[in-house]
Amino acid sequence: MKKYIFLFMFCLLVGQMLGYKDIRHKELERSLHTALQGDVHNVNIASLTDFQWDKAYVFPPYTTLEVMRDDLGVQSYKDWSGLGFRDDINLLVFLHGDQIVHYAEMNIKDGHFVQNEELSFTPSHATLTVRKF
Repeated sequence: MKKYIFLFMFCLLVGQMLGYKDIRHKELERSLHTALQGDVHNVNIASLTDFQWDKAYVFPPYTTLEVMRDDLGVQSYKDWSGLGFRDDINLLVFLHGDQIVHYAEMNIKDGHFVQNEELSFTPSHATLTVRKF
């Protein structure tokens, strides 16, 4: 019995130390997918968000972890989506201050995103332009 209690306490401690926080915003992913159906080529992401954010970035497939960390200015960023090895998604990452608050995976089938060179947005300038194939 002591062994099971010890194992339970150990797992609880490890879970707390990892500090896992699910910041993937699946509802936003569904909203973006729905908004990009048909002939839609522009989507205001600020109208689809229900949380505070100051800046957002779109990263294309195969973007490396180092590039994402540099662009975001967050060296502790972990690539939860594995974007550096994937060609099926774009990654939309939201910052509030210097903290990552949410991210959304956007299927490449919904289109490729074009904007400025950085693909960065603010709530007042939050229109994603999509090029469909």
